[in-house]
Amino acid sequence: MTNVTSTTASVYEALDVNELERICVKHAWVVEPIFNASKAVQEMPFFEWVSEIKSPLQFKPAAVQLFYHSATFPKVMGLMLGTTPMSENHMMPFYAKHAYGEADHHELLMHWMLRHKLLNNRKEIENVVPTPETNACVNLAYQLAIEQDRAKWVVTINSGIERCSNEFFKVVAPKMHELGAGDTYFDIHVEADEHHSIMGMDYIEPEDPESPRGRQLIAKALEGITLWAAMLHSWIDVELFPTFNLDGTLKKRGRNEENIQNMYIIR
Repeated sequence: MTNVTSTTASVYEALDVNELERICVKHAWVVEPIFNASKAVQEMPFFEWVSEIKSPLQFKPAAVQLFYHSATFPKVMGLMLGTTPMSENHMMPFYAKHAYGEADHHELLMHWMLRHKLLNNRKEIENVVPTPETNACVNLAYQLAIEQDRAKWVVTINSGIERCSNEFFKVVAPKMHELGAGDTYFDIHVEADEHHSIMGMDYIEPEDPESPRGRQLIAKALEGITLWAAMLHSWIDVELFPTFNLDGTLKKRGRNEENIQNMYIIR
């Protein structure tokens, strides 16, 4: 078996708490809605499911879909890099570091799945059909890469989805250690995704949240969180498509809905 080591440690610097606070204040116009929405996602059924699993094998429905997501995202980041116009060339190191840092993560996950017998061999992953929700989340990134709108990319991918990813791994990583199945794959994402989730904001300018452009960017970031949440729940056969107000609070989707438990249907 090929020995795989992560590139993450050499790519991401340690988070500077003061810098993080500065950026959060400067970009509160979009950070606050993102944080509100990501907090709402943490209270949804997927995370209860994670808390109740008793063995790594029970994580298989999520793991095999996560592999597809993990293997595809670096390619999208490479597309963002490869289609960067000359006027945006100063962004190339930023995109390249992100793509490089993610490039081997799916292999780490594959080795974890083989080690814990979620798969008998690596060819089995080719039989997995990505859920429509998983494809939708990935396809949003393709759309943004083609559009080449730097601010939309940063708020949606680097801030919205990566924020949710960070919260996902903050729950899953300790759960795997609890089950005796802890692994570098899960652990590194706690640090790497936290780096991505806010620091990229330094590459865009603040917007008035009431302006057309500000509203457009906030809505795009929240769209990413909607698709992320829908994707997670599709992995456990739960149908859920939460949508958000522009302040990041959940929209009510029925006259009698008072909480998120009323928003999902088990297929």
